[in-house]
Amino acid sequence: MFRKVIALLLCVLMLFSLGACDKGTDAPANDKPSTGALFKPGTYEGTAEGFNGNITVAVTVSENKVESIEFKEHKESIGVSDPAFNTLPDRIIEKQTVAIDTISGCTVSSKGILEAVKAALLAAGATEADITKAPAPDEERTQQALNYEADVVIIGAGGAGMSAAYEALQAGGTVVILEKTGSIGGNTIAAGSAMNAADPERQKNMTMNDSEMEKIQELLELEPVDDYMSAWQKSVKSDLDAYIASGSTYLYDSPDLHKLQTYVGGDYVGNPVLIDKYAEGAAESVKLLEELGTVWKDDLTAAIGATWNRSHMPTGDVWGPKGASFVLPQAAKVEEMGGEVKLNHKVEHIISEEGKVVGVKGVTSDGDTFEARAKKGVIIATGGFGANVEMRQKYNEFWPNLDESVKTTNVSSATGDGITMALEADANLVGMEWIQMLTNADKQDFSAAINNIVYVNAEGKRYVKEDGRRDEIASATLDQTGSYCYWITDTQEADERLGGVTYAGFVINDLIDGKLMYKADTIEELAEQLNIDPATLQATLDKYNAAVDKGVDEEFGRKVFGNKIEKGPYYANYVTPKVHHTMGGIEINEKAQVINSSGQVIEGLYAAGEVAGGIHGANRLGGNAISDIVTFGRIAGTEVMK
Repeated sequence: MFRKVIALLLCVLMLFSLGACDKGTDAPANDKPSTGALFKPGTYEGTAEGFNGNITVAVTVSENKVESIEFKEHKESIGVSDPAFNTLPDRIIEKQTVAIDTISGCTVSSKGILEAVKAALLAAGATEADITKAPAPDEERTQQALNYEADVVIIGAGGAGMSAAYEALQAGGTVVILEKTGSIGGNTIAAGSAMNAADPERQKNMTMNDSEMEKIQELLELEPVDDYMSAWQKSVKSDLDAYIASGSTYLYDSPDLHKLQTYVGGDYVGNPVLIDKYAEGAAESVKLLEELGTVWKDDLTAAIGATWNRSHMPTGDVWGPKGASFVLPQAAKVEEMGGEVKLNHKVEHIISEEGKVVGVKGVTSDGDTFEARAKKGVIIATGGFGANVEMRQKYNEFWPNLDESVKTTNVSSATGDGITMALEADANLVGMEWIQMLTNADKQDFSAAINNIVYVNAEGKRYVKEDGRRDEIASATLDQTGSYCYWITDTQEADERLGGVTYAGFVINDLIDGKLMYKADTIEELAEQLNIDPATLQATLDKYNAAVDKGVDEEFGRKVFGNKIEKGPYYANYVTPKVHHTMGGIEINEKAQVINSSGQVIEGLYAAGEVAGGIHGANRLGGNAISDIVTFGRIAGTEVMK
């Protein structure tokens, strides 16, 4: 099963070869079946709209039976939609009807699959009544009590869980990973493709402008709030003095600068001990993924809210688009090394005995109960709670409203389960009130990098520095007319740098055809599509381009620049603020051990990834989450085996 799941996840924009049509079927598709038959035998195509575009299926039928269903093409998100693609074809064939329940967590994709199959069956001559009949009830089955045992039990098969599993296996342990959904990847696989780490080798090929130098100087002039910050400032100042003395012009970076920006960017709320550990390990995490097969683009960029050009972007050539390169390399290695993954296993409780965590228990999607015993320890890697409206409303203290009317970028399974079960084990929580909003498109952004993008409001004017903090950008966007904005870029980003394909692997022109993006040969034409005054938009871009030339943004203080927006065709995305990341969570120490309400380590319990709080403070820098997930996942997997 695990091998099958990985193989399916690697199919980014699936294009399966179709089975040959029945050689005896040469009549048009609208011919009626023979008397007493449901279908005219053959293979028929059907297409319906999914979440990201059309889903096309090829359905083979005999006179009275659906024989097989294959996917010819679709653009659904890998990982997120896989439970629907893995489950629904078998259910349709088993029940011989499309009146099948959708799969929780991928409802839109499920509906698209069912409607596409329905269209194919109608083309085969069936009546709607024949193929939408209520399915026969499932046969009653005896519920089972399942038992597992391993050195390490990991809850969650996303980036943190797989990184922890890899390290535990490397250390000679046995591992069982329990995942509540029907596929691996979690929120990681749906993430934007940016992973932050200081990387002097790659940054040597970049030039530092005056604004970036000012940015560092501003950090060095801040009054340190503790010894950690003071030490980081002294380290960066020493580096910078040597840099200036040598006459260097490349983009300076170091782990200590990364720590300093993370701490200050989080309003000093983050735990400096964790930040120190995080940034020291980030570069090694990048190298590990590279060793496991991730291929990085040559140039580093600044992810939205990253504040510095240290975001590593995978090419997507090997593992697929978006966050696949941050979880599938580890997953493939975990499988190779004998790690067990149990899908559709929802952990509900942590088992403690004599003050030590020794396992977990829960229930499968089939209703079977299970218990998993851990000889060494349990690692919680279940992600955040961005998709849990009740929980985010409970803890929110900053945003005007985070109810169901506010969308989230998270997968639907990001519901804070790990936090709830950790509380039962007396874990302490930190920073739960800090919930991040990200301003992005409803369906597909063309880029995760900010370098070559300008934000304009409904009036066609800039209103914020695009390289600022995510909370600042989201707050400013909410204050604009309609609480939305447009991202504006040109062919240098969309066609030349991205090659006409979004960071998520979608063909930009296809998204434009689907009305998910805008494209025009001139600024005037683009403005008309956006219902913006052309003269206003042109003046905005002219002023921005002048700032790029000078390397100084006098209007808003932007410091990270790329190209001028001056070469058609021009592109735009409609974007709004959405719940994106929950900075708070389970309190951990630098060994990823969970801390209880009395400030003591809970023996045998670890946490890593977004479920853990205390690293990002009041605001997470864009691109920091992935390096956090991988780094602290690795720390948890290493420490649990000691």
